[in-house]
Amino acid sequence: MTPKTQITILMATWNGAAHLAAQLESIAAQTHHDWRLWVGDDGSTDDTRDILADFAARVPQEVRLFDGPRRGVAANFLTLLCRQDLPPGPVAFCDQDDIWYPHRLDRALDRLGAAPGVALYCSRTDLGHDPDHPRATSPLWQRPPCFRNALIQTVAGGNTMVLSPEAVALAREAGADPLPAFHDWWFYLLVTGAAGRILYDAQPTLFYRQHEENTLGRNRGFGARYARLGTIWQGRYHHWMTRNIRALQRNQHLLTPENRALLAEFAALRRRKGPRVVAGWQRLGLHRQGRMETLLMAGAAMLGRI
Repeated sequence: MTPKTQITILMATWNGAAHLAAQLESIAAQTHHDWRLWVGDDGSTDDTRDILADFAARVPQEVRLFDGPRRGVAANFLTLLCRQDLPPGPVAFCDQDDIWYPHRLDRALDRLGAAPGVALYCSRTDLGHDPDHPRATSPLWQRPPCFRNALIQTVAGGNTMVLSPEAVALAREAGADPLPAFHDWWFYLLVTGAAGRILYDAQPTLFYRQHEENTLGRNRGFGARYARLGTIWQGRYHHWMTRNIRALQRNQHLLTPENRALLAEFAALRRRKGPRVVAGWQRLGLHRQGRMETLLMAGAAMLGRI
């Protein structure tokens, strides 16, 4: 991709007035200027729409506002992505309350330009409550991204993801219904399932503002690990897995033959309990990025919690 590549930024908003203006300014400050911004708003009752209208009047780039489907963040993003009038080209995803670093788009487009075909760029993030004083950086994963990892874990937040035009076409072919658990996890599943490339960048490209509701985003420390285990014992993780598998089964024609077979075996394994489930996980090579979390999750699978 050339420096003149036009990229579409998709943003989902809902009552985001508290931090939206700062995020928009960080988009305007990108070193890559050839972008358009499409926003799906899920019925905000604060000043979100006014802030967007003011921004649209001040920047030379195209800014469009659409009514979101009001079915959650994943539905909002996927609805935008699957609009018939979406222009061709790469697509970047944007949360309403982060701060993009100026090189974010340029860095992603450079990496995608060197990896033709179906590809997904993602990166680490700086984390915290105050962008001037980040408290941590998201983990640096050591194991290569792959479908066997994607079935039980996503390696990056959607707020860092940029899809190549071919990956956009793949996601649009899959459609927006039935909904997977999370849009970012879904893109990781689709791209790896179709033997596309994951371009994981060890350098943070944005500040990820942390909130208590960041279920998947809080990924540092024992507190975060405890929270993730909580989603397993409360049954939420099982529900997420079911939604992901149903969405994959509906689109299994997009997967490689090897990954279609892996999906079928994993779906069958989830219906079982007992020690043989752990052996099944090992045979299929299912893993999280951390070995201890892989063991804990395999144990939960043995109890029928996955």
